[in-house]
Amino acid sequence: MDTAKDQNIKNELKIIVIGNSNTGKTSFVKKWTKGTFTDFYKATVVSEFDYKIFQYKEKFYRIQLWDLAGQDQNTSITKIFSKNAQGCLVLCDITNKDTLNDTLKWKASVDETSRFVDGEILPSVLVQNKIDLVEEDVVKNEDEIKQFAQDNKFIGYFRTSVKMGIGVDECMEFLITNILERLEKCSKEGENPLEQDKKNLVLESKKINQPSSGTGNSCC
Repeated sequence: MDTAKDQNIKNELKIIVIGNSNTGKTSFVKKWTKGTFTDFYKATVVSEFDYKIFQYKEKFYRIQLWDLAGQDQNTSITKIFSKNAQGCLVLCDITNKDTLNDTLKWKASVDETSRFVDGEILPSVLVQNKIDLVEEDVVKNEDEIKQFAQDNKFIGYFRTSVKMGIGVDECMEFLITNILERLEKCSKEGENPLEQDKKNLVLESKKINQPSSGTGNSCC
């Protein structure tokens, strides 16, 4: 899509990406928006965002992915930036079960703060990343992760390897389609549910991109 058409796209979605440090949040964002991967990223201090154009039916949408800091003390940041979001990705590391348990803390911070336009909690997808680091039989055994997602009101779960490019596009298509289907259901004739948050989203996108400090490997 050329730049002129890109600038004329009026429909925007904000999706936040949360979870512990080193689960691959920054890598996920870069992989989906730019198609790139590196084994090393600086740790996100507050938030960073990138975007990609997504076509749904006959319309194009600018999908903003907000990569939020993963340090424990920054759950307050999650509450701030989850406002005006339409969806959420909660990442964990398949090699570290503590990060799976901690997804409940991150999801709770969003559920307490934000609501979809229909008044329900935001659609959240559980992403268990780094499957390239475990045996194939571990990846295929999905009983536990499936039950975990259902019990904790995730709309779905995906096992991904950002490094290998496995599951990233499928995960995003699933979440975005769910969001847009719900928006269609909520919308009334002549009204666009996205308009109510548009001004706030523009302000946020101009406000942050703060420089990162410190180092951390948030790859795979």
